[in-house]
Amino acid sequence: MERLTYDDDLFLRMECVLGVPVVNQIVWRFDRAVAPDALRSMWRMLAAGPIDRSVRRARVPGARDGWTAARRSADPVIIGSPIARAAVDEWIEDEAAVPLDPIGGPAWRLSATSVEEGGTVVSLVGSHVVGDGGALTSAAAAALAGHAVPDDFARVGLDHGSESAMAIARADLSDGVGRVGAALSGAARALGRTAVEAVRARSTASADPSAGMPDGTGARADRPRVIAAPVEGAWTPSTVVVDCLSAEWSAAAARKGGSSNSLLVAVVLGILTGSGRVSTEDRVRVALPVSTRTAGDRRANATSGVSIHVDPGAAYLDDLGAIRASSKQAFRTQADRTVTTTFELLKPLMQLLPDAIVAKLAASGSAPLCLCSNLGARGVALRTIGGVDATAVAMRSITQNTDVALLRRTGGGVSAWWNESGERATLCVTGLDPDSFPSKEHLRGLVEAEFDRWGLTPEFW
Repeated sequence: MERLTYDDDLFLRMECVLGVPVVNQIVWRFDRAVAPDALRSMWRMLAAGPIDRSVRRARVPGARDGWTAARRSADPVIIGSPIARAAVDEWIEDEAAVPLDPIGGPAWRLSATSVEEGGTVVSLVGSHVVGDGGALTSAAAAALAGHAVPDDFARVGLDHGSESAMAIARADLSDGVGRVGAALSGAARALGRTAVEAVRARSTASADPSAGMPDGTGARADRPRVIAAPVEGAWTPSTVVVDCLSAEWSAAAARKGGSSNSLLVAVVLGILTGSGRVSTEDRVRVALPVSTRTAGDRRANATSGVSIHVDPGAAYLDDLGAIRASSKQAFRTQADRTVTTTFELLKPLMQLLPDAIVAKLAASGSAPLCLCSNLGARGVALRTIGGVDATAVAMRSITQNTDVALLRRTGGGVSAWWNESGERATLCVTGLDPDSFPSKEHLRGLVEAEFDRWGLTPEFW
């Protein structure tokens, strides 16, 4: 039986324990009509692929949950009534808010609508439990190529309930015993490593002048916070989707000695600074997700991450070299498979924790201040549906059921996702701070200012 990994379990707990599901969304924008038959063919391939599955909760304490066949497959592709061009934003948001169920199903949804002024918009939304952004884009690309199963996302764990209850119980018991052993071993190794690292940190702290420099977390900054959002209640973070020419983006990066990725970091830092959440005198920690997916991968979630720090002074506005260099070094370190981090050692223990403890620990959890996800040219493989090329393809991750109190407590700032789909580069920007980003219009103004700063011509969705 295929079991959920720690990362799969993390997103399942967010939904089942904390009540805040995370979903991934791909959106296609076409200037021409897309044939319904092409969308139905895409749906059939997705329904036969790896995202069409469900979680089976383990009944034995300590045992990991497993994968099974989808208890309820996704409804056939939803084709809605035509909408006005000005309503595209709202339609995309509504699709991202549709409830999905990784346990009872369906865990994904494919929908489309035509635009009255001409064109089509298509949305694919999938629960983060059954697949990360790389998994969803791989499944979509395979479906558009006429294949159900991608090369890098194997379809596993679909037992169709053929095992007896007794066999499942025995398997769960065996897994639970094994996980307890792995958790104890990992915790012991992590404890020993932590002690050694603490001694080393004391001996080297005085030699590193930046070691004690605080990050510009904003929530704990000395500057006063301007409260723009309501005191309480449901709150959906604002998201802006914007295109520019890929050639423009590359040229802007090259002019300042950077890459597409370092320009992404600079643009998002500028948006964060423009909001007042941080200042140019803050040292900002930037989170950079990294895909670890490989050919034949069996994992639903195969994403790791690295962090870099951008020093005060906004020197990156004139030279992207420092961001580029620190990013490369972080990626090299992450790719070194000979190094096992303390976090990796503790994963078996964390997955072993019961829901009640997870809920208590989550009360002190935080969201990234600055997250920049570079999806590269993944949009190229997704670009064409039924022989029609998309004007652009957008990709992003969304947390559902958020409210003001949750967003303020977790202290998130800006999350951004960037990809290329041929001659177009598309950026999705979400403002997670309800006070720094009180409206879509406000966020759009910040994005527009940054594009102007870097000589980019924005085309907002």
